[in-house]
Amino acid sequence: MKVNKRVILMTPSMSKGGAETQLLKIASYLQSKHHKVLIISLKPIDEFNGDIRKLGLETLFLRDWLRYPISNIQSLYKTVKRFRPDVIIAFMFVAIIFARLLKLKLNFKLISTIRISVMPKKWYMPFKLTDGLDDVIVYNSFASMTNFEKQKLVSKRGIVIHNGIAIPEHTKAGNDLVNDSFKWICIGHFRWNKDYLTLFKAIALLKHRNFTVDIVGDLNGELWPKKTIEELNIQDYVNIMGFRKETHTYLGQSDAFVLSSFSEGMPNAILEAMAYARPTVVTDIDGNHELIEKAQCGLLCEKQNEHDMASNMLKIMDMSVADREALGTKGQQHIKDGFSEEKVMGEWMQLIDRLAV
Repeated sequence: MKVNKRVILMTPSMSKGGAETQLLKIASYLQSKHHKVLIISLKPIDEFNGDIRKLGLETLFLRDWLRYPISNIQSLYKTVKRFRPDVIIAFMFVAIIFARLLKLKLNFKLISTIRISVMPKKWYMPFKLTDGLDDVIVYNSFASMTNFEKQKLVSKRGIVIHNGIAIPEHTKAGNDLVNDSFKWICIGHFRWNKDYLTLFKAIALLKHRNFTVDIVGDLNGELWPKKTIEELNIQDYVNIMGFRKETHTYLGQSDAFVLSSFSEGMPNAILEAMAYARPTVVTDIDGNHELIEKAQCGLLCEKQNEHDMASNMLKIMDMSVADREALGTKGQQHIKDGFSEEKVMGEWMQLIDRLAV
């Protein structure tokens, strides 16, 4: 079978996050279309539990940078030179910076893809110094593109390609709550930006109601969540499920989705909840705002404000099933219109074809 294009997808790590999940979807899609694909992870981190190997994707994991900085640089350069990519797609800032520097020596087209609307201070200077070496800049939300261009963090106009989301064939309506407890779902690993403390405090404010919150996400060795749950006396309301490969089962059993993050790009978790026609309560930050305002599928609350979050959760719980279903239907339609995997992968393929002539 003819190999059409040679594509490298470069990422800081293969952590189990939204950006890495999208990278894996793109890599798998390209390979299914008989393109030659290589994933380069700048760190030796693979949290996909064998999925990369099962997909048969060629991958290079660099070693610990504190111990092997010189050999990592040599390995990275030699691998890219030997692979002779037509296109490199660099995900997130450190990978973008590395790919830009490689482009000074090697001949390939560079797509830099930005997955968040805020530039971390530690990457500001190297990002600005290497600005302009990209052939195309891709954002996964209009909010991110607007912020970066308004702040003049990039010298050229970018384009938006949304995250690709699988849309279920059937979705179940929520409970009527006559006899059943309301079931919330929250999807996200216990990382700094998820701000689970605010969610826990909001739950504590609602202890007079009959509900539970299932949290699907890895604790990452953190001890404080369970301690905080005990201190707030909300053990009967919170179920920490840990990492689960397939979240659709939990989404299908839920009545609504909640997320307390104070920093996000375009969260896959919200997109998946919308695909499953679940009404949402999420913080009013750039990517979330863009989604919820356009789809009109839920409520926005002030970040790091447990009272506002609790108030909006209460509004959703007090709605009729029909009203919640109407919100969920709007969200699902929004995903079908702009975020379906077929549409998004087609946009990536068109971009690669245009660059690698």
